[in-house]
Amino acid sequence: MKIKDEFIGKEVLDASGHELGKVDDIDVDFKSDRIDSIILHEGGRLRGRDRVIPYSMVETVGERILLKRSGERESREGIM
Repeated sequence: MKIKDEFIGKEVLDASGHELGKVDDIDVDFKSDRIDSIILHEGGRLRGRDRVIPYSMVETVGERILLKRSGERESREGIM
């Protein structure tokens, strides 16, 4: 899958520019043909954990992936 190859390994930054990690995988909804979430793996391979970030939190995708400020999601989508 070409889109997956474009995301794997990209750095993910929060809205303040702090690196959260690198994309380890993506979750795709094949019915709608859209990305549901990006998955970062934190820690070591054996004791690490996955961090799932909803794609709705992504602001921009370029050389790096920049996330929206947490309040932007709630105000734009009416969540919480």
